[in-house]
Amino acid sequence: MKINPIFALIAFAISALAGYGFYSLSGGLLMAIGGGLTIFLPLAGLLALSSDGHGSIGNIRALSIVFLVVEIIVNIIFSLVGAQTAYIITNGILILVYFLIGYAVSRALK
Repeated sequence: MKINPIFALIAFAISALAGYGFYSLSGGLLMAIGGGLTIFLPLAGLLALSSDGHGSIGNIRALSIVFLVVEIIVNIIFSLVGAQTAYIITNGILILVYFLIGYAVSRALK
């Protein structure tokens, strides 16, 4: 798989705007940085990855869409609630599960 740097930059800009939205919603810097980062990773997987002949890119894009929607919902909930420790643990687990499934999918279809 290859990473398209232009689409990665666009994904970064979108996630930075989303992070600012979470900052204005919650007022905390943790929500801005965490929200931007957790939105960027699935968004980059959705937009910036391109296939080099393997059939796994469709599966990774579908996985990225699911995790992007889950991360947006989780970030909105925690921006309204404000539980920082639970926010870090929940988003950490979600991102690690995203990486684990994405890696397993890319290795299984080679």
